[in-house]
Amino acid sequence: MCRGVAIDVFHADQARRLLEEIDGYVEVINETGLGKVFFGNLQRILEWDLCLSLTRLFERYSSQNPNRSIGAAIHFISSHAGELRIPNRARLIDSLVGRDRSHLSLDTLEDKQLSLAVVQKLREGLPTADSSSENALDQALANLKRVRDKAIAHHDRVDKASLMVPAWPKLVELVEFSRQFVLLVATSYLSVSHNLEYDAGRSASSLRQLLEKAGLTPGSEGGGDAA
Repeated sequence: MCRGVAIDVFHADQARRLLEEIDGYVEVINETGLGKVFFGNLQRILEWDLCLSLTRLFERYSSQNPNRSIGAAIHFISSHAGELRIPNRARLIDSLVGRDRSHLSLDTLEDKQLSLAVVQKLREGLPTADSSSENALDQALANLKRVRDKAIAHHDRVDKASLMVPAWPKLVELVEFSRQFVLLVATSYLSVSHNLEYDAGRSASSLRQLLEKAGLTPGSEGGGDAA
């Protein structure tokens, strides 16, 4: 149901954490003059991985292209609501409590009704690529897809300076939205506990240890590219 989504969430979060780790060492790497080309290229590769993983996660569901997106997973739950059993109902109920919904009223729902209620909430909160939207995540996703379609797919024809990459906090929010979705679905429907945050952070932790063994320590301020 969400295996493909979990893989992309892992790749997106891993790329994000590695980029944040490198960002702390940019100043000292540039000062030494060592590894600038390597780390500059590594940053670009990680940025592409982050961009591709996030845009894939938020692709609209299409019957002609039932990809491994969050939308596809939501569609699966909706289409199979009558068949799906929910071993961990408490997690779903907690996610729905609020407004005119209470624990008591939700606890009386059958599994099908509970799944459909979750589907409605997820669809309402799912960011969509729309540059005209007032929602900042919709705008960020639209910019991200534009970067993917033009700067990555047709990099030889585009002036990258003309592209607007979403602000870093919005990219982090998109990663976090995806991670929370996987945790909700995997825990509630599959009784599987994913420690995605720990898994994604292992590479960044290893990189930090490697750089420290090489005698490098984080600069006082991060920012920029190591090239």
